[in-house]
Amino acid sequence: MIVNKSMFPIQTGFGVISKMQDRFATLQMQLGTGEKASNLSEMGRDLPMSLSVRSRLSKIEGFSANIDTVKLRLSFLDKTMSRLDAIEGEARNSAVQGQYGTNNINMATLPSLSKARLDEVVTLLNSDVAGRYLFGGANTDSAPLPDTETLLNGQGGKAGFKTVVSERKAADAGLDGRGRLATSQAVGTSTVKLSEDGVHPFGMKVSTISTTSSDVTVTQPAPGTLPLGDEVGVTFAVAPAAQIIEGQSISMGFTLPDGSETQITLRAVDAANASGAVDEFVIGADAETTAANFKTTLDAKLIEVGKNVLAGASTFAAAENFFNGAGEPVLRVQGSPATATALRVADETDTIMWYNGQSPSVAAQGLGRLTVASATDTVTLTEKAPVSANHGFQISGVSADTANIDTTYTVADPSSVAVKFNSVPAAGEAVDVTLTDPSGVSRTVTLTAVTGKAGPGQFAIGADVNATAASFSAALTSSLNEAAANAQGNPRQSVTAQVDDSTRVPYGIEANETGFLRMMRTLSSLSVETYPDGDSSSKDRFDTMARRQQAELSEAHNSESGSIEIVTMELAVAHNALDNSAKRHTDYKAQLDNLLSDVETVSKEDVAMEIMALQTRLQASYQVTSMVSKLSLVNFL
Repeated sequence: MIVNKSMFPIQTGFGVISKMQDRFATLQMQLGTGEKASNLSEMGRDLPMSLSVRSRLSKIEGFSANIDTVKLRLSFLDKTMSRLDAIEGEARNSAVQGQYGTNNINMATLPSLSKARLDEVVTLLNSDVAGRYLFGGANTDSAPLPDTETLLNGQGGKAGFKTVVSERKAADAGLDGRGRLATSQAVGTSTVKLSEDGVHPFGMKVSTISTTSSDVTVTQPAPGTLPLGDEVGVTFAVAPAAQIIEGQSISMGFTLPDGSETQITLRAVDAANASGAVDEFVIGADAETTAANFKTTLDAKLIEVGKNVLAGASTFAAAENFFNGAGEPVLRVQGSPATATALRVADETDTIMWYNGQSPSVAAQGLGRLTVASATDTVTLTEKAPVSANHGFQISGVSADTANIDTTYTVADPSSVAVKFNSVPAAGEAVDVTLTDPSGVSRTVTLTAVTGKAGPGQFAIGADVNATAASFSAALTSSLNEAAANAQGNPRQSVTAQVDDSTRVPYGIEANETGFLRMMRTLSSLSVETYPDGDSSSKDRFDTMARRQQAELSEAHNSESGSIEIVTMELAVAHNALDNSAKRHTDYKAQLDNLLSDVETVSKEDVAMEIMALQTRLQASYQVTSMVSKLSLVNFL
């Protein structure tokens, strides 16, 4: 029998030792790095979990980066909005009616102070953070507004605000400065007529007339003979009737170009008591002479009103034309200003565009540049003149006649739709009006006749055609307002940030929102109006401008959509949403980090203990193997 080392499992022992050495090397790596594996292939069954957790952590890191970036922008916007609100308050209190200051210092400094505030507002609205402009909606790569000098004075042959104001003042004043109004008295009569010189948007519009004398007859505003607009009449009673007596008066109300109202009152005086004041007329020897004196006084009073109240209203009307809001074009006087009868849509070739950021082409305010009018049994829907292809809804069609309703679509400039109720409609009869926005998207407004209370998209059947037409008019106005609001959208949605898988935080701002728009219009108007000491109308114009500035920047507008206060609140909501998302991500990340630690890392204490145990086993294995390798029969014998 042969006895040798093959009788002992030396090779098996070497294999076990090799495995222990590999394990010892792995444990040394784990003790040094704290990680279970040095590469993905060594992760084993933990690999899918590790990859999933790391993918989620990567997403959270991206969301957190977005949150940090947007927080920086919102912090900047918060400071900007606070300053804009402060400027609004300063401007509101900078001019008060009747407070002209020592040596009229307030009148002298108001234009320059207003321009300084305007310049700061323009600078704030052109603010950027790391090259990203914040007040142009989604247009973030360029400033939304030109500089102040360009806005006011124009550039490169393009008209600025001052030019538009000059044109509008001339158009509203007319050739003789009486606000596009004309007085007349036929020879041999005691009747004085006051007529608008045409049907157009310029000048003063007669709205009311009244008298305190029973010996004077007045006729309320009514359409005059074309091409004249509305006219009123004042007739003084002729003998043997008594004349108007001293102290009695005649008052007229006028609608100004900016939509505000003003009133004049002319008082009768005896010749012996006449002071020559512009608001008094002398009672003559007869009614015809009294009428002539009244006409002379009325002409003078109209010229005075034209120099102060009308001039201020014209400046603000020009501001509304030049500083266009969302869904509205920039407008200018068409033709020779003093005799103009229409406005025109301005373009970039001849007029500075004050706002170049993102803006909706249709706005809820103004029903998307549509007007609804109701007269007895007919309701008319008309596009607002002048028509702009890039702003507002265009009427593109109407449904066919029904049994009791006639519809007429007139293609013109502007186009219109007329809905006439021939008789009371039956329940279910409907009218469809098709509107097209500048992008080419069509919307159909459908109104269906119902008995009883009408809901959305319905109009109530009235007792007669007139009542039904009134109900249809109200329903049409409501539906158009909803359609325009849907087309306009929300400026905050113009810029959004993804802060979670299903959460986007909106924080866009457009500089032509109502709060900023009021400030631009008001401060620009106050910047271009001056009050020379030698001008007798300066104080009246100062009062007119001060009154309008206080009204435009009043706290009463705080609740309007787009006001500085509402925008600030909406940005605060966005900031709160960011904080909530950030906290949610922090909590979730902590959980994922713990889970990843369980999957990928080891306890160094456990590894150290295992190394010590393995070291003991290796030493024993080495000793046993060494002893076995020395065994031989020769040595034994």
